[in-house]
Amino acid sequence: MPDKTPREARSAWPSLEAQLADAGAIHGSALEQLIKGSQDFHMLRPEEAHDNLPLPPWLRVHWRKHHPDADYSGPSGGYPLVLHELHGWMLRHQDLVPDAAEQVVPDEAPSKQRGRGGRRGH
Repeated sequence: MPDKTPREARSAWPSLEAQLADAGAIHGSALEQLIKGSQDFHMLRPEEAHDNLPLPPWLRVHWRKHHPDADYSGPSGGYPLVLHELHGWMLRHQDLVPDAAEQVVPDEAPSKQRGRGGRRGH
């Protein structure tokens, strides 16, 4: 009798098609490519397939690829709470490029803010 474990493990995770549909991914979008490139579910704990965290498996894989040394235990599964906000943003901005109003511009250095003699505007 053949070993069914690999197939059963694969079936615990949603299909690529289901993930794309759940995300409402636009064909050809950067989000679609990110989802397709984040299917390495062997990186996740098997129990993550059935937990109650509202993070899709593709986002968990993507996060883990970039943060392999993090502690993935505890009630949040080790994922930062901001990942929920990032997920929502990704669904709204499927090109994965922030709008101009959303881009963070660092403060200018104090030397550029002041003119000679330390006075502003001169």
